[in-house]
Amino acid sequence: MPSPSVTTGPSRFRRWPQVASPGAAAKATKTAVAAVVVLALTLTVGGTAAAGTMATASRAVPVTPSPAPPARSDLEAFYRVPDPLGSGPPGSIIRSEPIPLVAGLPARVTAYRILYHSESITGTDIAVSGIVVVPGRPAPAGGYRIVTWAHGTTGLAGACAPSKAGTDAIPYLAQLLQDGYVVTATDYQGLGTDGISPYLVGQSEGQSVLDAARAARDLLGATASDEVLIFGHSQGGQAALFAGQIAPSYAPELFVVGVVAAAPVSDVSEFVPAVVGHAPDPLAVYTVSSLYAWSETYDDLSLTSALTTRAIVMMRSIDDECITPLAAQFGHVAADQLFRPGWEDTTTVRAHEAQNEPGLAPTSAPILVIQGTADTLIPYAGTTSLVDRRLCRAEDDVVQYDAFRHAGHTNVLVAAQPDVLRWIQARLTGKGPPPDSCATAGRSRSLAA
Repeated sequence: MPSPSVTTGPSRFRRWPQVASPGAAAKATKTAVAAVVVLALTLTVGGTAAAGTMATASRAVPVTPSPAPPARSDLEAFYRVPDPLGSGPPGSIIRSEPIPLVAGLPARVTAYRILYHSESITGTDIAVSGIVVVPGRPAPAGGYRIVTWAHGTTGLAGACAPSKAGTDAIPYLAQLLQDGYVVTATDYQGLGTDGISPYLVGQSEGQSVLDAARAARDLLGATASDEVLIFGHSQGGQAALFAGQIAPSYAPELFVVGVVAAAPVSDVSEFVPAVVGHAPDPLAVYTVSSLYAWSETYDDLSLTSALTTRAIVMMRSIDDECITPLAAQFGHVAADQLFRPGWEDTTTVRAHEAQNEPGLAPTSAPILVIQGTADTLIPYAGTTSLVDRRLCRAEDDVVQYDAFRHAGHTNVLVAAQPDVLRWIQARLTGKGPPPDSCATAGRSRSLAA
């Protein structure tokens, strides 16, 4: 494998490759919204514990009082998509409103819930929801640089949108704001708004992530820079990698300075044993959810070829429930009562798995991949294979791969926090060339204690 070269200075990363861009309503219940906050089995960092760690690290000062939260009826009205939607370029704001802040953020920070234009993978104009958080300090010359966050799995129903719970689930938020960056966080298509989210459809996720950065620029005007860093975990790790791949063709006006992917999903079949057995599989809900989403997104996938009748009946709850109750339901059912033998070898499943595996196209921005060696959801071996077989084999890609010994799926973000924040700051301030694990002889791994 040719080793990618590292050129000193930022100009090397402005030479975008020409990457081609591929061409039900949920019930919003209080229980479902609460599940977004609890996230006991989700793929995001727990808001309360993580926020406590972050606030201590950044020596946060008291928060300026925010406007009172809207009434629940007003909250649901905010997410209601105008009919007709009307036209607007991707990233243009449909509506916005101030939201309250969590404790531990720097002074004078402001946060907004947003509804913005985006595109489906077929090019249809859609509405996507999210959050924009703005530092309290004045914008620097050239405008605030932007960090666009891609969250882990919360569910597929509209009630599972993280923005409905506020800013709790955005990791490192206090430090990023303290450093003067705008932070924006998409809900992805179908979360918050009507319809089923295209779960683990990389193109859809990537477009939502990039359009959230565009929406922050539309909201803030000249005070926002075109320099963007993409950061995601688990499902969001996949989303971040796809956003980096498609940015040159989908959002060429954005200068993506770096991509951080923490424990990224690379293959949905890794959630189910190669040979389905009689034992319950606690991870089956993620594969069932992705197959359901793919059947809704693509017109060539028949669920009856992959799932049993029992699984298809149980799947109806995906329209209404978020990931915690769904995981409890599916976690009590044996895998062979959910999946048909050989389900993963059907032509359409294999085609869509390949289509949604990140790393099949180059990324001009440098990439940081972090992974816990004790991760039982996204295995260390799988992420290592993704880096070796895909990311490091893309021409001229620069990838730093750091594995954290004994870290699991969720707490890898805590273990990696100092390293990730330093890497983000270096990319956004242009301090030196990024490290490149791909160019290291034998691609030896950095195993943190």
